[in-house]
Amino acid sequence: MSVLSWNCRGLGGPRTVRELLDLVSKKRPDFVFLMETKSCSIRLESVRVRLGFEGLLCVDRVGMGGGLTLFWREKEMASLLSFSDNNIDVEVTLPGMAPWRLTGFYGHPERSRICQSWDLLRTFSTRSDLPWAVIGDINDLANHAEKKGPIPHPDSLVRGFNEVLQECDLSDLGMSGYEFTWEKGRGTEHWIEERLDRAVASTAWCNTYLATSVQNILTLNSDHSAIILRLEDSLLRRGNRCFKFESAWILDEECRRVGEHSWDFSRNLDFRQCVERCGNDL
Repeated sequence: MSVLSWNCRGLGGPRTVRELLDLVSKKRPDFVFLMETKSCSIRLESVRVRLGFEGLLCVDRVGMGGGLTLFWREKEMASLLSFSDNNIDVEVTLPGMAPWRLTGFYGHPERSRICQSWDLLRTFSTRSDLPWAVIGDINDLANHAEKKGPIPHPDSLVRGFNEVLQECDLSDLGMSGYEFTWEKGRGTEHWIEERLDRAVASTAWCNTYLATSVQNILTLNSDHSAIILRLEDSLLRRGNRCFKFESAWILDEECRRVGEHSWDFSRNLDFRQCVERCGNDL
């Protein structure tokens, strides 16, 4: 089971949508949390169909900016707890495991409003006793090593963020891959890189899912990387699933091309192998 999080900086352009489709195809997340979608619900519904997901909750953009979206693969996997311009909060229920809580969180990017983000986390921490994981562009740094650039991050903000994590019983889950998730001013003397995107979780959650990982995925169409949180608890391991054609693929213009290409390259294989290859390609 896995959760993909990405500050995509807008889903209005076809290149960003294609990159999202490619990320989902390669990483196979069960949940996708997007920030700064700059889109409305009608647009996001069409993206849901193209992804082949069943669940969708979106917070529409404000003016020309903002907007949050959470997609999930199967409708019964999640139920809504709360949402705002800064979060989407759901209860996750999967077969063979106890319910837990997932919060997609977008911290205020303005430094003058960072304290408001901290207060939001404090408020969220009191709303439920479920094991809790938070993922997103939190827009905060936990130490000075999480920034590269000419202007040091204020000590008071580093200290304040760590105090909030401690108050809320949240621990950083680490990250593999490139050490920073956001950049600005590449190639100039003002080039800044920071680790603004992260996943954190409560002690109860960490004690339940001992084998977890967070990976940084560099992207082309945003100044933010995507990150993916993977849960590898034995309760979540499933047997090999047989191929199942998703009806939503019919609406994707790439589906026919992929199918024809796959069968063309499988002409020397037997029928079963042709079907297997086509399924893998789709």
